[in-house]
Amino acid sequence: MVLRLSKYLFLLLVFSLPLVRPFNFTLFGLLVPYTDLIFVAAFGLWCIAVIRREKSPRFDRLFLFVGLYAAAFTISTILSVDPEKSFYKLLGEYYLFGLCFLTYDLANEPKFQKQVVIAWLAGTGVTALASIAGFVLFYAGFKTNFDNYFLSHLGSLPAGDYPRIHALFANANMLCNYINVSVVLILLAAHLGWIKKRMALILGAGTLFSALFSISPGLGGIALSVGLWVWAVAQKRWFARPALACGVVLAVLAFATTLVSPDTNNTAQEIPLPFIEKKLEPSVRVLVWQDTLQTVRQYPWFGKGTGMDVANTRYEVLSGMQQLLRDAHNNWLNILGQTGVFGLAAYMLLLIYLIKRCRFSISDGRDERYNHVALSLAFVGAFLYQGLGASFEDARHLWVLVGLLGAISTVLANAENDTSLASTKP
Repeated sequence: MVLRLSKYLFLLLVFSLPLVRPFNFTLFGLLVPYTDLIFVAAFGLWCIAVIRREKSPRFDRLFLFVGLYAAAFTISTILSVDPEKSFYKLLGEYYLFGLCFLTYDLANEPKFQKQVVIAWLAGTGVTALASIAGFVLFYAGFKTNFDNYFLSHLGSLPAGDYPRIHALFANANMLCNYINVSVVLILLAAHLGWIKKRMALILGAGTLFSALFSISPGLGGIALSVGLWVWAVAQKRWFARPALACGVVLAVLAFATTLVSPDTNNTAQEIPLPFIEKKLEPSVRVLVWQDTLQTVRQYPWFGKGTGMDVANTRYEVLSGMQQLLRDAHNNWLNILGQTGVFGLAAYMLLLIYLIKRCRFSISDGRDERYNHVALSLAFVGAFLYQGLGASFEDARHLWVLVGLLGAISTVLANAENDTSLASTKP
Protein backbone atom coordinates (compact mmCIF):
# COMPACT_ATOMS: atom_id res chain seq x y z
CA MET A 1 0.00 0.00 0.00
CA VAL A 2 2.80 2.43 0.91
CA LEU A 3 4.68 1.58 -2.29
CA ARG A 4 1.53 2.15 -4.33
CA LEU A 5 1.13 5.61 -2.79
CA SER A 6 4.76 6.37 -3.63
CA LYS A 7 4.10 5.41 -7.25
CA TYR A 8 0.97 7.56 -7.45
CA LEU A 9 2.89 10.54 -6.12
CA PHE A 10 5.70 9.89 -8.57
CA LEU A 11 3.22 9.91 -11.46
CA LEU A 12 1.87 13.21 -10.15
CA LEU A 13 5.43 14.55 -10.10
CA VAL A 14 5.97 13.49 -13.72
CA PHE A 15 2.72 15.20 -14.71
CA SER A 16 3.81 18.39 -12.93
CA LEU A 17 7.29 18.65 -14.49
CA PRO A 18 6.25 21.52 -16.83
CA LEU A 19 4.45 23.44 -14.06
CA VAL A 20 7.35 25.66 -13.05
CA ARG A 21 5.67 29.09 -13.02
CA PRO A 22 3.99 30.52 -11.00
CA PHE A 23 4.16 27.46 -8.76
CA ASN A 24 7.48 28.17 -7.06
CA PHE A 25 9.16 29.76 -4.06
CA THR A 26 12.64 30.98 -3.18
CA LEU A 27 14.81 28.89 -0.85
CA PHE A 28 18.43 29.80 -0.05
CA GLY A 29 18.37 32.16 -3.02
CA LEU A 30 17.26 29.42 -5.43
CA LEU A 31 13.92 29.23 -7.24
CA VAL A 32 12.22 25.97 -6.22
CA PRO A 33 9.01 24.70 -7.87
CA TYR A 34 6.39 23.60 -5.35
CA THR A 35 6.10 20.37 -7.29
CA ASP A 36 9.57 19.39 -6.04
CA LEU A 37 7.89 18.79 -2.69
CA ILE A 38 6.02 15.91 -4.33
CA PHE A 39 9.39 14.18 -4.71
CA VAL A 40 10.05 14.53 -0.98
CA ALA A 41 6.75 12.78 -0.22
CA ALA A 42 7.21 10.11 -2.90
CA PHE A 43 10.77 9.34 -1.82
CA GLY A 44 9.78 9.30 1.85
CA LEU A 45 7.05 6.74 1.16
CA TRP A 46 9.48 4.72 -0.95
CA CYS A 47 11.89 4.59 2.03
CA ILE A 48 9.06 3.42 4.30
CA ALA A 49 8.18 0.72 1.75
CA VAL A 50 11.79 -0.48 1.78
CA ILE A 51 11.87 -0.52 5.60
CA ARG A 52 8.61 -2.50 5.63
CA ARG A 53 10.11 -4.85 3.04
CA GLU A 54 7.42 -4.14 0.48
CA LYS A 55 10.27 -3.87 -2.00
CA SER A 56 14.03 -4.02 -2.29
CA PRO A 57 16.07 -1.15 -3.76
CA ARG A 58 17.35 -1.71 -7.28
CA PHE A 59 20.89 -0.66 -8.09
CA ASP A 60 22.75 -0.45 -11.36
CA ARG A 61 26.20 0.49 -12.64
CA LEU A 62 24.58 3.67 -13.88
CA PHE A 63 24.75 5.00 -10.32
CA LEU A 64 28.48 4.41 -10.07
CA PHE A 65 28.85 7.02 -12.80
CA VAL A 66 26.18 9.25 -11.26
CA GLY A 67 28.10 8.93 -7.97
CA LEU A 68 31.36 9.97 -9.64
CA TYR A 69 29.54 12.95 -11.17
CA ALA A 70 28.12 13.82 -7.74
CA ALA A 71 31.61 13.57 -6.23
CA ALA A 72 32.87 16.13 -8.75
CA PHE A 73 30.18 18.59 -7.68
CA THR A 74 30.93 17.92 -4.02
CA ILE A 75 34.64 18.64 -4.44
CA SER A 76 33.81 21.73 -6.49
CA THR A 77 31.57 22.92 -3.66
CA ILE A 78 34.32 22.49 -1.06
CA LEU A 79 36.81 24.41 -3.22
CA SER A 80 34.28 26.97 -4.46
CA VAL A 81 34.90 30.72 -4.52
CA ASP A 82 31.65 30.92 -2.51
CA PRO A 83 31.22 27.63 -0.59
CA GLU A 84 27.96 28.65 1.10
CA LYS A 85 26.20 29.47 -2.16
CA SER A 86 27.64 26.36 -3.78
CA PHE A 87 26.41 24.19 -0.90
CA TYR A 88 22.80 25.23 -1.45
CA LYS A 89 23.15 24.53 -5.17
CA LEU A 90 24.75 21.17 -4.33
CA LEU A 91 21.59 20.18 -2.47
CA GLY A 92 19.70 20.80 -5.70
CA GLU A 93 22.13 18.58 -7.59
CA TYR A 94 21.64 15.78 -5.06
CA TYR A 95 17.88 16.17 -5.52
CA LEU A 96 18.29 15.58 -9.27
CA PHE A 97 20.41 12.48 -8.65
CA GLY A 98 17.77 11.24 -6.20
CA LEU A 99 15.06 11.88 -8.78
CA CYS A 100 17.00 9.81 -11.29
CA PHE A 101 17.39 6.96 -8.78
CA LEU A 102 13.71 6.95 -7.78
CA THR A 103 12.71 6.94 -11.45
CA TYR A 104 15.01 4.02 -12.15
CA ASP A 105 13.81 2.03 -9.16
CA LEU A 106 10.08 2.49 -9.74
CA ALA A 107 10.14 2.21 -13.53
CA ASN A 108 11.73 -1.23 -13.64
CA GLU A 109 8.28 -2.61 -14.48
CA PRO A 110 7.12 -2.16 -18.11
CA LYS A 111 3.52 -1.55 -17.00
CA PHE A 112 4.59 1.33 -14.78
CA GLN A 113 6.75 2.78 -17.56
CA LYS A 114 3.61 3.01 -19.67
CA GLN A 115 1.88 4.89 -16.84
CA VAL A 116 4.86 7.27 -16.62
CA VAL A 117 4.58 8.01 -20.34
CA ILE A 118 0.84 8.72 -20.02
CA ALA A 119 1.48 11.04 -17.05
CA TRP A 120 4.17 12.85 -19.06
CA LEU A 121 1.79 13.30 -21.99
CA ALA A 122 -0.90 14.67 -19.67
CA GLY A 123 1.57 17.33 -18.54
CA THR A 124 2.43 17.95 -22.19
CA GLY A 125 -1.26 18.59 -22.89
CA VAL A 126 -1.34 21.29 -20.20
CA THR A 127 1.79 22.81 -21.72
CA ALA A 128 0.22 22.89 -25.19
CA LEU A 129 -2.90 24.60 -23.82
CA ALA A 130 -0.76 27.22 -22.04
CA SER A 131 1.16 27.86 -25.27
CA ILE A 132 -2.03 28.27 -27.29
CA ALA A 133 -3.39 30.63 -24.63
CA GLY A 134 -0.24 32.74 -24.90
CA PHE A 135 -0.57 32.89 -28.69
CA VAL A 136 -4.26 33.87 -28.58
CA LEU A 137 -3.65 36.52 -25.91
CA PHE A 138 -0.81 38.00 -27.96
CA TYR A 139 -3.03 38.59 -30.97
CA ALA A 140 -5.80 39.82 -28.68
CA GLY A 141 -3.50 42.70 -27.75
CA PHE A 142 -1.59 41.35 -24.74
CA LYS A 143 1.87 41.58 -26.27
CA THR A 144 4.31 41.81 -23.37
CA ASN A 145 5.30 39.29 -20.75
CA PHE A 146 3.90 41.67 -18.13
CA ASP A 147 0.31 41.27 -19.31
CA ASN A 148 0.65 37.88 -21.04
CA TYR A 149 2.03 35.36 -18.56
CA PHE A 150 2.89 32.78 -21.21
CA LEU A 151 5.15 35.04 -23.29
CA SER A 152 8.93 35.00 -23.15
CA HIS A 153 11.25 37.88 -23.99
CA LEU A 154 12.70 37.67 -27.50
CA GLY A 155 16.24 37.04 -26.30
CA SER A 156 18.71 37.52 -29.15
CA LEU A 157 15.93 37.44 -31.78
CA PRO A 158 15.13 40.60 -33.78
CA ALA A 159 12.28 42.81 -32.64
CA GLY A 160 8.96 42.19 -34.38
CA ASP A 161 5.24 41.67 -34.03
CA TYR A 162 5.39 37.98 -33.21
CA PRO A 163 5.11 35.97 -29.99
CA ARG A 164 7.82 33.89 -28.41
CA ILE A 165 6.21 31.52 -25.93
CA HIS A 166 7.55 29.73 -22.87
CA ALA A 167 4.19 28.53 -21.45
CA LEU A 168 4.74 27.67 -17.77
CA PHE A 169 8.49 27.10 -18.05
CA ALA A 170 11.14 29.59 -16.94
CA ASN A 171 12.31 30.20 -20.52
CA ALA A 172 11.49 29.26 -24.10
CA ASN A 173 14.55 27.05 -24.61
CA MET A 174 13.57 24.89 -21.63
CA LEU A 175 10.06 24.55 -23.08
CA CYS A 176 11.52 23.35 -26.39
CA ASN A 177 13.76 20.88 -24.58
CA TYR A 178 10.81 19.37 -22.71
CA ILE A 179 8.81 19.24 -25.95
CA ASN A 180 11.66 17.32 -27.60
CA VAL A 181 11.07 14.43 -25.20
CA SER A 182 7.28 14.81 -25.44
CA VAL A 183 7.19 14.54 -29.24
CA VAL A 184 9.05 11.21 -29.16
CA LEU A 185 6.76 9.89 -26.40
CA ILE A 186 3.70 10.88 -28.45
CA LEU A 187 5.06 8.90 -31.40
CA LEU A 188 5.74 5.95 -29.09
CA ALA A 189 2.31 6.03 -27.43
CA ALA A 190 0.52 6.32 -30.79
CA HIS A 191 2.53 3.49 -32.34
CA LEU A 192 1.86 1.11 -29.44
CA GLY A 193 -1.80 2.10 -29.07
CA TRP A 194 -1.34 3.57 -25.60
CA ILE A 195 -3.36 6.58 -26.76
CA LYS A 196 -5.88 6.81 -29.60
CA LYS A 197 -4.69 8.05 -32.98
CA ARG A 198 -7.00 11.06 -32.86
CA MET A 199 -5.70 12.03 -29.43
CA ALA A 200 -2.13 11.60 -30.68
CA LEU A 201 -2.82 13.89 -33.66
CA ILE A 202 -4.40 16.58 -31.47
CA LEU A 203 -1.68 16.37 -28.83
CA GLY A 204 1.05 16.22 -31.46
CA ALA A 205 -0.30 19.30 -33.25
CA GLY A 206 -0.51 21.26 -29.99
CA THR A 207 2.95 20.14 -28.97
CA LEU A 208 4.57 21.09 -32.28
CA PHE A 209 2.75 24.44 -32.11
CA SER A 210 4.35 25.01 -28.70
CA ALA A 211 7.76 24.07 -30.05
CA LEU A 212 7.53 26.30 -33.13
CA PHE A 213 6.62 29.37 -31.11
CA SER A 214 9.38 28.75 -28.61
CA ILE A 215 11.54 29.87 -31.57
CA SER A 216 14.44 27.95 -30.09
CA PRO A 217 17.47 26.36 -31.74
CA GLY A 218 16.33 23.26 -29.88
CA LEU A 219 13.90 22.71 -32.76
CA GLY A 220 16.85 21.00 -34.43
CA GLY A 221 16.82 18.40 -31.66
CA ILE A 222 13.14 17.68 -32.31
CA ALA A 223 13.82 17.27 -36.04
CA LEU A 224 16.74 14.95 -35.29
CA SER A 225 14.73 12.78 -32.88
CA VAL A 226 11.76 12.51 -35.26
CA GLY A 227 14.02 11.65 -38.20
CA LEU A 228 15.74 8.95 -36.14
CA TRP A 229 12.35 7.57 -35.01
CA VAL A 230 11.07 7.22 -38.57
CA TRP A 231 14.32 5.58 -39.61
CA ALA A 232 14.27 3.16 -36.64
CA VAL A 233 10.61 2.15 -36.94
CA ALA A 234 10.32 2.06 -40.75
CA GLN A 235 13.79 0.98 -41.84
CA LYS A 236 12.49 -1.10 -44.76
CA ARG A 237 10.25 1.66 -46.13
CA TRP A 238 11.40 3.98 -48.91
CA PHE A 239 10.99 7.12 -46.81
CA ALA A 240 13.10 5.98 -43.83
CA ARG A 241 16.47 7.25 -45.09
CA PRO A 242 15.12 10.54 -46.50
CA ALA A 243 13.43 11.19 -43.14
CA LEU A 244 16.69 10.57 -41.31
CA ALA A 245 18.62 12.78 -43.74
CA CYS A 246 16.04 15.55 -43.35
CA GLY A 247 16.27 15.36 -39.56
CA VAL A 248 20.06 15.53 -39.60
CA VAL A 249 20.15 18.44 -42.08
CA LEU A 250 17.60 20.45 -40.07
CA ALA A 251 19.55 19.77 -36.88
CA VAL A 252 22.79 21.00 -38.47
CA LEU A 253 21.11 24.12 -39.85
CA ALA A 254 19.46 24.91 -36.51
CA PHE A 255 22.78 24.61 -34.70
CA ALA A 256 24.49 26.76 -37.34
CA THR A 257 22.06 29.59 -36.59
CA THR A 258 23.35 29.68 -33.01
CA LEU A 259 26.90 30.42 -34.15
CA VAL A 260 26.48 33.67 -36.09
CA SER A 261 24.54 36.91 -35.84
CA PRO A 262 24.03 40.00 -38.00
CA ASP A 263 26.81 42.53 -37.47
CA THR A 264 26.34 44.63 -34.31
CA ASN A 265 28.47 46.75 -32.01
CA ASN A 266 28.97 43.93 -29.49
CA THR A 267 32.27 42.70 -30.88
CA ALA A 268 34.93 43.69 -33.37
CA GLN A 269 35.03 40.12 -34.69
CA GLU A 270 33.52 40.04 -38.18
CA ILE A 271 32.79 37.42 -40.83
CA PRO A 272 32.48 38.96 -44.33
CA LEU A 273 30.03 37.24 -46.67
CA PRO A 274 31.34 36.69 -50.21
CA PHE A 275 29.61 38.34 -53.20
CA ILE A 276 27.41 40.59 -51.03
CA GLU A 277 28.37 43.59 -48.96
CA LYS A 278 27.20 42.11 -45.69
CA LYS A 279 28.97 40.96 -42.57
CA LEU A 280 28.17 38.54 -39.79
CA GLU A 281 29.69 38.27 -36.34
CA PRO A 282 30.00 35.51 -33.75
CA SER A 283 26.68 35.05 -31.97
CA VAL A 284 26.05 35.83 -28.34
CA ARG A 285 26.47 32.12 -27.58
CA VAL A 286 29.95 32.09 -29.08
CA LEU A 287 30.87 35.18 -27.06
CA VAL A 288 29.58 33.50 -23.89
CA TRP A 289 31.59 30.37 -24.71
CA GLN A 290 34.73 32.49 -25.11
CA ASP A 291 34.00 34.17 -21.77
CA THR A 292 33.48 30.78 -20.10
CA LEU A 293 36.85 29.57 -21.36
CA GLN A 294 38.44 32.51 -19.55
CA THR A 295 36.87 31.19 -16.34
CA VAL A 296 38.19 27.72 -17.13
CA ARG A 297 41.71 29.12 -17.47
CA GLN A 298 41.40 30.62 -13.98
CA TYR A 299 39.93 27.49 -12.36
CA PRO A 300 41.00 24.57 -14.57
CA TRP A 301 40.95 21.51 -12.32
CA PHE A 302 37.94 21.76 -10.00
CA GLY A 303 36.14 24.76 -11.46
CA LYS A 304 34.86 27.98 -10.01
CA GLY A 305 32.33 26.19 -7.83
CA THR A 306 28.98 24.43 -8.01
CA GLY A 307 26.30 26.86 -9.13
CA MET A 308 28.73 29.71 -9.73
CA ASP A 309 28.39 32.05 -12.71
CA VAL A 310 30.90 30.94 -15.31
CA ALA A 311 30.42 33.90 -17.67
CA ASN A 312 29.79 37.63 -17.39
CA THR A 313 28.89 38.70 -20.91
CA ARG A 314 27.05 41.95 -21.59
CA TYR A 315 25.27 41.98 -24.93
CA GLU A 316 22.91 44.26 -26.81
CA VAL A 317 20.44 42.03 -28.66
CA LEU A 318 18.88 42.84 -32.03
CA SER A 319 15.72 44.14 -30.34
CA GLY A 320 17.85 46.76 -28.54
CA MET A 321 17.62 45.20 -25.07
CA GLN A 322 20.70 44.93 -22.88
CA GLN A 323 21.39 41.45 -21.50
CA LEU A 324 23.85 40.09 -18.96
CA LEU A 325 24.59 36.42 -19.61
CA ARG A 326 26.19 34.39 -16.81
CA ASP A 327 25.40 30.90 -18.01
CA ALA A 328 27.65 29.07 -20.49
CA HIS A 329 24.73 28.11 -22.78
CA ASN A 330 26.35 24.72 -23.28
CA ASN A 331 26.19 21.66 -21.01
CA TRP A 332 29.85 20.78 -21.47
CA LEU A 333 31.21 24.27 -20.88
CA ASN A 334 28.88 24.98 -17.96
CA ILE A 335 30.03 21.83 -16.19
CA LEU A 336 33.67 22.53 -17.08
CA GLY A 337 33.43 26.08 -15.72
CA GLN A 338 31.77 25.00 -12.47
CA THR A 339 33.56 21.72 -11.73
CA GLY A 340 36.71 21.84 -13.85
CA VAL A 341 38.41 19.05 -15.75
CA PHE A 342 37.50 16.50 -13.07
CA GLY A 343 33.80 17.30 -13.37
CA LEU A 344 33.88 17.26 -17.16
CA ALA A 345 35.60 13.87 -17.14
CA ALA A 346 32.91 12.49 -14.80
CA TYR A 347 30.20 13.94 -17.05
CA MET A 348 31.79 12.37 -20.14
CA LEU A 349 31.99 8.96 -18.47
CA LEU A 350 28.31 9.21 -17.52
CA LEU A 351 27.35 10.14 -21.08
CA ILE A 352 29.45 7.35 -22.59
CA TYR A 353 27.77 4.84 -20.31
CA LEU A 354 24.30 6.15 -21.19
CA ILE A 355 25.05 6.10 -24.92
CA LYS A 356 26.11 2.47 -24.59
CA ARG A 357 22.71 1.78 -23.00
CA CYS A 358 20.88 3.39 -25.93
CA ARG A 359 19.38 1.42 -28.81
CA PHE A 360 18.53 2.78 -32.26
CA SER A 361 16.92 -0.18 -34.00
CA ILE A 362 14.00 -2.52 -33.31
CA SER A 363 15.12 -6.15 -32.98
CA ASP A 364 11.63 -7.55 -32.31
CA GLY A 365 8.06 -6.33 -31.91
CA ARG A 366 7.95 -6.14 -28.11
CA ASP A 367 6.60 -2.92 -26.64
CA GLU A 368 9.71 -2.64 -24.48
CA ARG A 369 11.92 -2.51 -27.60
CA TYR A 370 10.01 0.46 -28.98
CA ASN A 371 10.08 2.11 -25.56
CA HIS A 372 13.85 1.64 -25.35
CA VAL A 373 14.41 3.15 -28.80
CA ALA A 374 12.08 6.08 -28.08
CA LEU A 375 13.84 6.96 -24.83
CA SER A 376 17.22 6.65 -26.58
CA LEU A 377 16.15 9.06 -29.33
CA ALA A 378 14.72 11.51 -26.81
CA PHE A 379 18.07 11.37 -24.99
CA VAL A 380 19.99 12.08 -28.20
CA GLY A 381 17.78 15.01 -29.17
CA ALA A 382 17.08 16.66 -25.82
CA PHE A 383 20.21 15.86 -23.79
CA LEU A 384 23.04 15.48 -26.30
CA TYR A 385 22.04 17.75 -29.18
CA GLN A 386 20.23 20.52 -27.32
CA GLY A 387 22.97 20.53 -24.70
CA LEU A 388 25.31 21.97 -27.33
CA GLY A 389 23.43 25.27 -27.46
CA ALA A 390 22.08 25.65 -23.93
CA SER A 391 22.70 24.45 -20.37
CA PHE A 392 20.16 21.74 -19.56
CA GLU A 393 22.25 19.58 -17.23
CA ASP A 394 20.02 20.59 -14.30
CA ALA A 395 16.66 20.07 -16.05
CA ARG A 396 14.37 17.90 -13.89
CA HIS A 397 12.69 16.23 -16.85
CA LEU A 398 16.03 15.14 -18.30
CA TRP A 399 17.03 13.37 -15.10
CA VAL A 400 13.69 11.57 -15.17
CA LEU A 401 14.51 10.63 -18.77
CA VAL A 402 17.92 9.28 -17.72
CA GLY A 403 16.25 7.16 -15.02
CA LEU A 404 13.71 5.81 -17.52
CA LEU A 405 16.42 4.98 -20.04
CA GLY A 406 18.43 3.13 -17.42
CA ALA A 407 15.36 1.24 -16.23
CA ILE A 408 14.14 0.03 -19.64
CA SER A 409 17.64 -1.06 -20.66
CA THR A 410 17.89 -3.07 -17.43
CA VAL A 411 14.48 -4.68 -18.01
CA LEU A 412 15.48 -5.82 -21.49
CA ALA A 413 18.96 -6.94 -20.42
CA ASN A 414 17.44 -9.10 -17.66
CA ALA A 415 14.91 -10.55 -20.10
CA GLU A 416 17.68 -11.44 -22.56
CA ASN A 417 19.71 -13.08 -19.77
CA ASP A 418 16.68 -15.14 -18.70
CA THR A 419 16.11 -16.23 -22.31
CA SER A 420 19.77 -17.15 -22.69
CA LEU A 421 19.73 -19.20 -19.48
CA ALA A 422 16.53 -20.96 -20.51
CA SER A 423 17.99 -21.89 -23.91
CA THR A 424 21.07 -23.49 -22.30
CA LYS A 425 19.07 -25.76 -20.00
CA PRO A 426 18.96 -29.41 -21.10
